[in-house]
Amino acid sequence: MRIENIMEYSEQDMMAESLIESNLDFKTFCALPLMAKLSKNDAMVIFSCMNKVTFDAGENVYQAGEVASRKMTLILEGKVGVTNESGYKFNSLRSGDVFGLFSFLDETRPHSVTLSVEKDTTALVLERTLFDLIALEEPKLAHKLMRFMFGLLSKKASELEVEYAHMHNFAFGGKV
Repeated sequence: MRIENIMEYSEQDMMAESLIESNLDFKTFCALPLMAKLSKNDAMVIFSCMNKVTFDAGENVYQAGEVASRKMTLILEGKVGVTNESGYKFNSLRSGDVFGLFSFLDETRPHSVTLSVEKDTTALVLERTLFDLIALEEPKLAHKLMRFMFGLLSKKASELEVEYAHMHNFAFGGKV
């Protein structure tokens, strides 16, 4: 390989990096607390694997019981309501929240909730088919994406542990 080709590649890399860094969605992505532990390089890599989508207020993203969408979605801006199969709304997802992770990881699992857009929402989506391709062709990148997803699962598990402890404390009158 000639030195001119190496220099050309480096200039292309720098141009790609500057395009990503100047992207407003990337800036929003990096500002999320979820991204605090990621290096700038890892954030760029993960961001570049995701596609931007928008949802309009009143739109249903998916219904409880539907076949898994095989997509993991990260909300950049907006608000999405979460209801169970009986129609009880028990949560709202906002900037920095993720949905669809379990169906992304387990394609046989149907969606357990209905998601309804309460406020126009901008999000980033990682498709399972793209992840599978990345895992075959770029194992190091797939590893970074898996670590990112495990971080999300760990965060969710911690939230559930705290919620369980509060419920247990309430149910037993402050006795643990």
